[in-house]
Amino acid sequence: MKNALIISTAALKTKDAPELTPEFAEAVAAGNGKASKFVYTTSEIVALARRAENRLDAMGLPQNERVGFTASFMHEGPWAAAYKYAATGRSVTMRRASKGWVLVSIDEITVHPKQPERVTYLATEKQISEAARRAVADLTKIAA
Repeated sequence: MKNALIISTAALKTKDAPELTPEFAEAVAAGNGKASKFVYTTSEIVALARRAENRLDAMGLPQNERVGFTASFMHEGPWAAAYKYAATGRSVTMRRASKGWVLVSIDEITVHPKQPERVTYLATEKQISEAARRAVADLTKIAA
């Protein structure tokens, strides 16, 4: 994992576009290739990292237990009625590191007309247990 491909958590907390390294932009351009439709731009990838970080916030996971959480986003398909066949798009996979989100891969996928964006989150067993524990921490058992 190169530090150049990290979107820092500090950068995600600002409303401004974060400063990304030229290597990050080059990796996104290389991953997208010549495709210009149904791909994620660098600014969209930053927005995806924000969404993934917000998901971790909603789970209530502390910062020190977020490492290893993985988020995959598959681009939506064409919505125009003119598209009757599948198209080539891209998916983005990022993994949470201690300092932020690391761009793991940009892969070519097939997107179908009217296909919504697909999001998949992968968590470690420890992260799932901790999120479940925090979700019910404020509940009191009913006496039978």
